[in-house]
Amino acid sequence: MIMNTPIVTNQFLIKQLPKSTAFINKEFKVVLASDKWAEDFGFQGKDYIGKTIYELFGNASTKWSNNLLACFDGKFPESEIETYQDNGNKEKWFEWTNTPWYDEQENIIGAIVQTEDVTDRIKNELRIEKLEFLQKETGEHGKIGNWEYQKSKDRFTCCEMIRRIFEVDNDFEINIDNSVNFYKTGYSRNTISMAIYSANQKKTPWNEKLQIITAKGNEKWVNVSGKPLYKNGEYEGLIGIVQDITDFVQKEQKTKDNEHLLKTLINNLPLQIYIKDTQSKKLLANKSELQFLGIENECDIIGKDDFDLYDRATAQKFREEDIEVMISQIPMLNKELTRTNPDGTVITFLTSKIPLIGENGEVTGLVGISMDISEQKQKQKELKSLISVTSSQNKKLINFAHIVSHNLRSHSANFAMLLDFLGHEEDEMERHKIMEMLTDSSKHLMETLHNLNDIVAINTESNIIKKEVNFNKKLNAVLKQVNTQLNKAKATVISEVSDDVNINVVPAYLKNILINIITNALKYKKPDVDPIIKLSVNYVQNYTVISIEDNGIGLDLKKYGSKLFGMYKTFHGNSDAKGLGLYITKNQIEAMHGKISATSQVGIGSTFNLYFNDKN
Repeated sequence: MIMNTPIVTNQFLIKQLPKSTAFINKEFKVVLASDKWAEDFGFQGKDYIGKTIYELFGNASTKWSNNLLACFDGKFPESEIETYQDNGNKEKWFEWTNTPWYDEQENIIGAIVQTEDVTDRIKNELRIEKLEFLQKETGEHGKIGNWEYQKSKDRFTCCEMIRRIFEVDNDFEINIDNSVNFYKTGYSRNTISMAIYSANQKKTPWNEKLQIITAKGNEKWVNVSGKPLYKNGEYEGLIGIVQDITDFVQKEQKTKDNEHLLKTLINNLPLQIYIKDTQSKKLLANKSELQFLGIENECDIIGKDDFDLYDRATAQKFREEDIEVMISQIPMLNKELTRTNPDGTVITFLTSKIPLIGENGEVTGLVGISMDISEQKQKQKELKSLISVTSSQNKKLINFAHIVSHNLRSHSANFAMLLDFLGHEEDEMERHKIMEMLTDSSKHLMETLHNLNDIVAINTESNIIKKEVNFNKKLNAVLKQVNTQLNKAKATVISEVSDDVNINVVPAYLKNILINIITNALKYKKPDVDPIIKLSVNYVQNYTVISIEDNGIGLDLKKYGSKLFGMYKTFHGNSDAKGLGLYITKNQIEAMHGKISATSQVGIGSTFNLYFNDKN
């Protein structure tokens, strides 16, 4: 019990001890303690007097208990450091020193415990330990070494990593002079020399990316930094670090090379390539894209969206496509789009838009690829036109072959029959009649051959030269030529074509076309109605369209429309009709890259529309 412990006579003196001190009896109870001790451990009043250390320090370690027992045996154990949590659960560190407590007869009656709050010291030591660990690990992983130069001792010290970077042996003594010699001759050596000089003379720190040649002859890139040390204005030395950045520089260079290669590839592809962010703003555009938009420098397009580059309607359409691709994450492939330039030319291109998806699965933008196919579309159009013309020519050729075969066979059969009659006929009168019939057949054959020759000439003429002629002048010349027929039929010709209308034609073809259409109107007039022929003009795309309307008997186009422009096709039993006029007209206007169409109603009349191509 505490009463059995001898009383210390000068208790007041113990309370005032500047060091945290407690007197513990052999029952581990606190007999006396300094106010500093109570303050350090947060004890109030004298409640702690008479309590055991186990009651006061529930987490007292076994080692501390053993140290106290050693004191009770007269031993002096070494100091120990223990943690303690105060009433506010704040962790503190204390260094405990335990010594035997003797009474006046030098009997051990307990132990004197002195403590020192070393929390700040321990924290600093832990912080330093952590920093040293982090420095070491950082140095290992980042290939970073530190060095120091002390001017007073002319001594250069460095860590192991520095030696590994410069590839020097452990017995190699590094100093300021020979360390400079490791830097590559030229820019690197000059730069480090000037940096050391400026640090010494101007107190200037440095941080440079330089090249070194190691002791083993290997070339490396290093990031070297240094700082001068001054005390009371006096230069004392240098401290710094060296980092081996060879791998980083090589990777950086490789990345730059790959970027350059990719950029070169993209810029030389015959495709328009661009990258947009989620707001459809351009992040990248290759040369083809810049040329298409009429922009010289890529910097003039970066950050712009389609509303900055196109008209609003086009930009809105492109933006809607972008949103659809980025929301659905489904590429838009080979969509054919058209764009009309300010000069009126229409550009056709194929566009693909592919979503760019990040590692987290979210869309970060899109890449667009477009190809101008205007030339291909034009060639495709020309090819279709060529196929159409070839098909038409083949049909004409087959039709012409049938006609030639039919007509010549008919004439040859007629000749053979008449010659056979002539060979067997003895009556002179009959023989004379047969000779007249042979003469008529010969004339018809010559006429047929002449007509066929005209048609061949139209279809085989490869050097057709068109000229610009005044339509009304040519019309008036034709009307004079057929004036007798017009007067005989009491026909009226009304031209609503103004005198300033000019068309590109082969003059002889135009004359023949007008004669055929006008005389055709006279042949098929109504019996008791004076014919009226009206001419008008219209413009359709690249054509000047001359319409010739009559009030004749008309034609059932549902029945005869497909044969209207056929050779030797007649429809009204007119004895003057030979079925050649419209056939030749069609061939002549098509030879000039034009076309002809007709509308007609029985009992009302017909209208022929002549499409003259304005281009040569």
